[in-house]
Amino acid sequence: MSIKSLSQTRWKLETDRVTIYPNGYFYILSAILAVGFAAIVFVYIKYENTSLSESLPMILLLMLVVVLFWGFAGTLVEFDNRSGVMRRKLMGFIPVANISFDKLQGISPVTSLYGSYKYRLFKKTDKYGKGILVSCAYTKSDDPNAIAFVDEAATMVHTFLDQHDPGGAYVAEPITTYRYFEEQDGKYTLKKNKIGSIILGLILLAIGIHELTPSAWLGHDLSIGRICFLLFTLFGGPVIVLAGFTTIVLDKTRQTVERKSPVGLYNRNYAFSDFNGVQTVRKSMNFIYSGTEVHLYFQKPNANKEEVMVLQSFFKSNNVERFIQEVHSIISQ
Repeated sequence: MSIKSLSQTRWKLETDRVTIYPNGYFYILSAILAVGFAAIVFVYIKYENTSLSESLPMILLLMLVVVLFWGFAGTLVEFDNRSGVMRRKLMGFIPVANISFDKLQGISPVTSLYGSYKYRLFKKTDKYGKGILVSCAYTKSDDPNAIAFVDEAATMVHTFLDQHDPGGAYVAEPITTYRYFEEQDGKYTLKKNKIGSIILGLILLAIGIHELTPSAWLGHDLSIGRICFLLFTLFGGPVIVLAGFTTIVLDKTRQTVERKSPVGLYNRNYAFSDFNGVQTVRKSMNFIYSGTEVHLYFQKPNANKEEVMVLQSFFKSNNVERFIQEVHSIISQ
């Protein structure tokens, strides 16, 4: 088995069971850690003039870390069609999740802020939440492992879920009033927190201007850190203010989606007929979840690739779902 295949998503298909192993990259990490720890132990013993027996506690601790990483690689997600239950087992034997099929929505791709994507399993009540990881990360849409995963494992899982779907048990909330749009004469304008954008933008701009005065908090040197900070505050502040006055309008009369900036920056105009779907992008900073962006995709006639419009960002899954329902309600009616 090659190193690349170890890091990829693996799965096992049986008549009434699908078992997926999404954490293969932990095998690679454990091997890297083992080599690194071995080097640390060698240097420690040689230059600290200590014996192997005296270093045993440290060696055992480092070995435990390697074993844990190796064990995480064996984490599996099992779909048992006979019992109609999904089980997630840490290290392959420690049960951490047990969900019946009738509560599951299905497997969907989730794009990260950096362009890569993973497949996750979602519940019907949390379609745009964190989900359960069922694949490794992919960077190309035509990745052979990703294509095979969808064609084989994901397709079989969805077949299982369909067999246990009671039908009509989950009904989307009908859209009678709009929470995130203001409607006037067939035009649906996306609501924005202008006051918050103005306050935040002006604060950043004021800080940037202050840093150009003799009483600057960060001094007056030309370090890279200070230059980046000045650029962020002096340019980021006005951008945030302008963002508060940028409007996005879904016009049912003209059948268009329009984004208009006060200075004409990044203005966009698309026809409803060019609408090609919605995609969510989960954002994180230092591995901490910071929100989910909702992107609209458009495919113009004779265009080689899709164009993307970022509409809104939310923190809660139910807000994302409600917002997408409202967008579909406006564009599809």
